[in-house]
Amino acid sequence: MLTTRLAKRRASRAGVSLAELLVVLVILGLVGSVIMRVVLRQQRFYASAAEITSTRADLRDLATALPSDLRAISSAGGDIYAMSDSSLDFRLTTGISTVCQLGAGFVVIPPATLASRSGVTSWTSAPVSGDSVLIYDEGATTSISDDAWRAYKITAAPIAASCPTSTKFTATSAEAAAGIKLTLSAALPASSPQGSAMMFFRHAHYGLYQTGGRTMLGYYDCPASTCGSVTPMGGPFLPYAATGSGVQFRYYDSTGVVTATKTSVARIDVTVRAQTAAPVALAGGTRSYVRDSLNFTVSLRNRQ
Repeated sequence: MLTTRLAKRRASRAGVSLAELLVVLVILGLVGSVIMRVVLRQQRFYASAAEITSTRADLRDLATALPSDLRAISSAGGDIYAMSDSSLDFRLTTGISTVCQLGAGFVVIPPATLASRSGVTSWTSAPVSGDSVLIYDEGATTSISDDAWRAYKITAAPIAASCPTSTKFTATSAEAAAGIKLTLSAALPASSPQGSAMMFFRHAHYGLYQTGGRTMLGYYDCPASTCGSVTPMGGPFLPYAATGSGVQFRYYDSTGVVTATKTSVARIDVTVRAQTAAPVALAGGTRSYVRDSLNFTVSLRNRQ
């Protein structure tokens, strides 16, 4: 009797038919498809947003790097070697220091690192043989009319030499022994004594160039008068054109008139036109390159 009742209960339980199972599977498939479409759309959106962000970051980086390098140019002092609407060759300041000691055809400068952290020697790239240096010449009189920066070439590899503590540029014997001797192409005049300011410089270049089918802004410098390979500073940018180049330089004199005379440049206007490295589609539809631009002005500090 009990066995019969259990059998009836099992027979009366509701099951899942094949049709119902198929309906559930179809619904799950539709839901999964919708979710995947949303996920893929979000991935495309964030990839496109990252591409645009990277392009705009390139613009901001150039707006920081270029003025930093160009602002110190002395056009009247011959710092501009060559200039065009898409490139600029110039004298780049790489460091500063002070004459600690001088002799026949050489100077000794303080070390770049001091315990007091108040050193007068600082550079982005240590000088090498073949680099150049400007040393301030106070002239024969107290008038500023005969003051000038004199250019010298470093003719031998820098070596260690003494910058005595008596000069007050160093505080310990170890610091004094870490002075740096620079052999120069000519002896300093008496009007460039101990304590004279110094600036190290070398030839540098900014310009558009093609690589891998893309237009980039390239940079190189020329330590020891030997130019290195081009390093991309940003991009891709629009290709070169008479108007609308990816990077365009314009040169103005002190009156605000466009000039082609290197020694008359007082201001450099830079226009940068960038585009994403790959097509993007933020709102769906056709994928295309997104372009952005930036204009900034660099006023030269040393126009005289």
